[in-house]
Amino acid sequence: MDSAGHLGLLDAEGLARAHDLARGRRGVARTHAWWSEHDARAESPLETFARLECADAGLAPDELQVEVFDDGRFLGRGDLGWRLPQGRWLIAEMDGVDVHGAPDALLRDRSRQNALVSHGGVELLRFTGRDLATPGTSRPGRMTTALRRHLGRTRGSAVSSTGLMS
Repeated sequence: MDSAGHLGLLDAEGLARAHDLARGRRGVARTHAWWSEHDARAESPLETFARLECADAGLAPDELQVEVFDDGRFLGRGDLGWRLPQGRWLIAEMDGVDVHGAPDALLRDRSRQNALVSHGGVELLRFTGRDLATPGTSRPGRMTTALRRHLGRTRGSAVSSTGLMS
């Protein structure tokens, strides 16, 4: 659903119509809550899986596709973002092998990461699909473990396994 929205193939009306058409079909009843969770800002299935895992862990990002500027100059955009004190951001980048695995992409990513981090208002963590939780298990993935630890440290309090600040 996220991908279809991002690609402009499905708007809110089309999504509602698709949901209505799916009602009553085998297995759809268990998916009703998912339909309201779609977000067309996700640029890849990996970003969707990461966003949903964060939400399930109580660490839903504050924004998707966070744009960072320095004196009006665009420095880059981060996939998932959490607001930090003093107007700073924690940005999580989801690096799929198909897009980020080529040597040219690695050079572009490094340059963009350096610009974002040296800006001073951004802390950046990078993850791949291997950092997500294994489907069907109750153990958190490396991504949510790292985010919980980082957010707890930078926000000045612990983030429990439910995502609530303590």
